[in-house]
Amino acid sequence: MTSATNNNNSSTSSEQQAALYQKIFKKIYESRAGTNKNSWEYFSLGLTVYQWLTENDPVYTHTLVLEDVLDAVYEIFDIIVSILEMLKSNSSLLAPIVYYSNSFVKRAGIKHNQLFNLLLTSTIVTLKFWSESVQIRNILLADIFEFPVKDINIMEKRFLSGIDYNLNISQTEISDFLAKFDKSYHERFQKLKHFKEQQELLTQYIKKHKNQYNTKKQLSKSANNISTTSIIISTESQNCETY
Repeated sequence: MTSATNNNNSSTSSEQQAALYQKIFKKIYESRAGTNKNSWEYFSLGLTVYQWLTENDPVYTHTLVLEDVLDAVYEIFDIIVSILEMLKSNSSLLAPIVYYSNSFVKRAGIKHNQLFNLLLTSTIVTLKFWSESVQIRNILLADIFEFPVKDINIMEKRFLSGIDYNLNISQTEISDFLAKFDKSYHERFQKLKHFKEQQELLTQYIKKHKNQYNTKKQLSKSANNISTTSIIISTESQNCETY
């Protein structure tokens, strides 16, 4: 009887803890959602993710306009940045998170409904490697997003295997990764002070990027033949609406 009571108390305590984590996270997310949408970092990293999808999930990118795809990606970025803030980590870690994910995608491919789990897993790995002051526990994120913690553990192991456990990158590599899209646009963006001007420049760049992609597509149809063998667990139920 005592054992049963203790188990019930433990279960109740875990549920209360999970509810508290979810409440804290939701508050942070709601305060941050959309605030970085027009930053160059979001835009540059978002285009990187868009390129993954054009190569590995062309049906998805052909169905939606680029702006809608970026909006969906930005929602996931907002979730990741909210996690970083909740864990007292710098939001600049978003770039290494996408960098590691990029290494994984080159090897394993990706589908749009796997993006959230990929970036969440990369977040866990990045925090453990880059943030010495942060004690990241997988069970905390499992509580927030209602994942079985064993699935998160498996995703982490497979992600590390997918990037050959190679986590050593320099700040120069990160800077180059962020600047891989037209640096002149980046420089012009930094000089603009008004939101409307920034938005117009991003729109201009989107149109330029679309034209470049369409030209490249006409020259080569190989992207449609890429086989994807993603090793991330998650397919149908987990996406940017997980929170």
